[in-house]
Amino acid sequence: MNTDKIIRDLRVLLRAQSVITEIKLNHLAARSGLMAVAALIGIFGLAMLDLAVYFELEPKMGRVGAAAIVGIGDLILAAILLVIAARVKPGRDLELAQEIQKSALDALAADAREIEADIRGLTRIVRNPLDAAVPGLIMPLASMLIKALRKK
Repeated sequence: MNTDKIIRDLRVLLRAQSVITEIKLNHLAARSGLMAVAALIGIFGLAMLDLAVYFELEPKMGRVGAAAIVGIGDLILAAILLVIAARVKPGRDLELAQEIQKSALDALAADAREIEADIRGLTRIVRNPLDAAVPGLIMPLASMLIKALRKK
């Protein structure tokens, strides 16, 4: 088990996480900024357009009818703008960063399984030191025994 590999995997994971967060924040800031500017311009433009339409419809439909038509038009326009704003999605960068994050997590999980296996092996050696030492001693003892028997 190489601790450098674990540290590298952790660094990759942290970097991927920071890239994902940065992309999401940039997306949120750009989206919010554009929405605020669009809303401000839209408010002024819509107010002027509403006045023009109201003054055009007032002689034909009366004050109430003209105000109702202008209000319905404003609601339809607001719904269209909400649909467009909801469709703005982050780019391919976010997908790539999430793939890197997933691979780093997978590598860390594999490292954790290796560490777990190493720890199990150590606990076996600590619990039964003779069982762990016997396979390594059999060959040298057997060769010494054979040499001793040949000499006799």
